[in-house]
Amino acid sequence: MNDHDPPAGGSHAARREHETWEAGRSPGAPGTGLGRSLGLTTLSALLPGSGLLRTRAWVLGIFLVTLAVASLGVLAATVWREGLTSTALATAADERRLRIVLGVLIAGTVLWVGAVALTAVLTRPRRASRGQRWALAGFTALLCLAVTTPAALGTQYITSHLSAMDKVFTQDEPLTPGSPRPTSALGPDRLDPWAQLPRVNMLLLGSDAAEAREGTRTDTMIVASIDTHTGESVLFSIPRNLQRVPIPRDNPLHDVYPSGRYDCGDQCLMNAIWTEAELNAEENPQSYADDPTPGLTATRDVLSAVLGVDIHHTVIVNLEGFSDLVDAMGGVSVTVQEPIPINGRTYTDANGVIQLDPESPNLEWLEPGTQTLTGRQALGYSRSRVTTDDFSRMRRQRCMVAALIEQADPMTLLQRYPQIISAVGDNVVTDIPQSDLGVWAELVLLVQGASIKSLPFTPQNTDVADPDFAQIRYDVWEALNPAPEPAPAPGGDPQEPTATATPAAPQEPTDSPTVTPDDSSATTTESDELSDIGAVCD
Repeated sequence: MNDHDPPAGGSHAARREHETWEAGRSPGAPGTGLGRSLGLTTLSALLPGSGLLRTRAWVLGIFLVTLAVASLGVLAATVWREGLTSTALATAADERRLRIVLGVLIAGTVLWVGAVALTAVLTRPRRASRGQRWALAGFTALLCLAVTTPAALGTQYITSHLSAMDKVFTQDEPLTPGSPRPTSALGPDRLDPWAQLPRVNMLLLGSDAAEAREGTRTDTMIVASIDTHTGESVLFSIPRNLQRVPIPRDNPLHDVYPSGRYDCGDQCLMNAIWTEAELNAEENPQSYADDPTPGLTATRDVLSAVLGVDIHHTVIVNLEGFSDLVDAMGGVSVTVQEPIPINGRTYTDANGVIQLDPESPNLEWLEPGTQTLTGRQALGYSRSRVTTDDFSRMRRQRCMVAALIEQADPMTLLQRYPQIISAVGDNVVTDIPQSDLGVWAELVLLVQGASIKSLPFTPQNTDVADPDFAQIRYDVWEALNPAPEPAPAPGGDPQEPTATATPAAPQEPTDSPTVTPDDSSATTTESDELSDIGAVCD
C-alpha cells in the first residue's frame, strides 16, 4: 500500500487528516475549504510567499518571504541614508543601476506571480465544486493582475527612460555623428562637484531641422547662466540679426574674416554663423580635421565672445517636435501679452517685408490673457514674429523656457512620464555626459526653487547693426555680479552699502580691449534691463 493511500479501516479522523494533506496543508492545520484557499492566496499577493507558509511548500515560502523582506529592508535603508529624492535622482541618472532595477523588477514579479499561483494550487479544496474552482481561478487571476500591473508600469517607465538617455545623452555622438565624447564640467570633489564652477553656462539652441542633429538654423539662442549653489539663474537672449559679431582667433572662421568680425553688412547675421562655418569646413576641411561639428563650435565660440562668458554645455531642441513635448506635459500656461497669429500664410510685399495673409484658411489668433496652450499653440507663441518682431519673439521664448521649468511638477512628470520622456528623446539632444546626470538633476531642483531673471539684448539697449560688445559684456558681468543689497538701518532706513570685494571683470577676447566695470559706463533702459522673469512674462 502507498504511504499516501487512505487507511482502509482507519478512523474518520484519520481519513480527514489524509484529505487535509492532499489539500496541500500540514496535518492538524486549522481552516478548510474555499475560504482558507482564498485567504492564503491573498497573503501571498500581499507578501510574496507568505501564504505558502501554511502548505507543504513552507520552505519555499520562508525563502520568498525572507527575500522580499530583505529587499524592502535594503530599499528602506538606502532611502533613509540618501533621502527619497536623492535616491530617485541617483537611480534615474545611473544607466547601470536602472538596468539592475529593471532586471530585479522583472524577476521579482515572475517569482511573486508564481507564488500566488502556487498558493492557490496547493490550497485548493480537494472536492471543490466547479463553481468553487472557477471562483478561485478568477480570484487568483485578479491577484496576479494586481501584482503585475505596477511592475509593467515600472518596466515601461524604465525602458522609456533608458531609450531617451541613449538619444539625449549619447556617449559617442553627443550632438552630431562623429562628435567627440562629452566633456564634464564638474570638478573632482564628490561632496561638492561644482566647487570649481560657481556658475555653469548652458546654450539653448532652437533647431528648424527635421532631426535635432541635422541642419540647424539658430533662430533661437538663449544662454542660461546658473548659480550652481543657489540655483539662481539669468537668461540672456541674443538677437538672430546681431551684426559684426566677434570671431575668436582660434576659430578657423577667423582666417576668412581676419578683422575678427563677421562683417559683410546685413547679410552677415548671428544666426548665419553656423552655416558659414559649415561652408568653410567644406572648402577647407584641413582646418576642421579635429572638429566634426564646425557649425556648433563656431556658434558657441562667437556667442561666448559676444557675452564674455564661457559656455560649458549646449542643448539643441528640435522646434518642430517641441509641440510634442508640450502636449505630453498636458499643455503649458503662459500670459499672452499681444495678439499672436499662428498657422497663417505669409508673403513678401514689394518692399521686401514679410506680411501676414489674413485670408489664410488655418489662421488662428492667440488673444491676450493667461491661458494654457497646446503644443501647437505653444510652438506658434514661441516662433511667430510676422505681426511683431524678433525681439518680441525673444521675450516669448524666454517666457516659454521659464514656464516649462516652473510647471514641470513631479506629479505631472510621474503621470505622463512615458510620453514626456519619449518626446524629449525624439527632440532634444545635449552634450552633458550621462555620468553627470545625477548632479544636474539636483541642480534642476535648485533652479525650480530659485528666481529666474532675464536680460535681453534689443534695440532699446543694443544697436544690432553696430553693437557695442564691450557694453554687452559689461551688462552681462553686472547681471551675474549684482551689487549687495543695502542693510537696513536700526531706524528702518537703508544704510549706504559698505565696500566689499568685487569679482573680477570679464576678460575680453584677444581682438578687443579690456573693459573694467565703471558706474559711468553702465547703461540700462526701463523696458529691457535685468528683471525677474515674472515681471517680463506676466
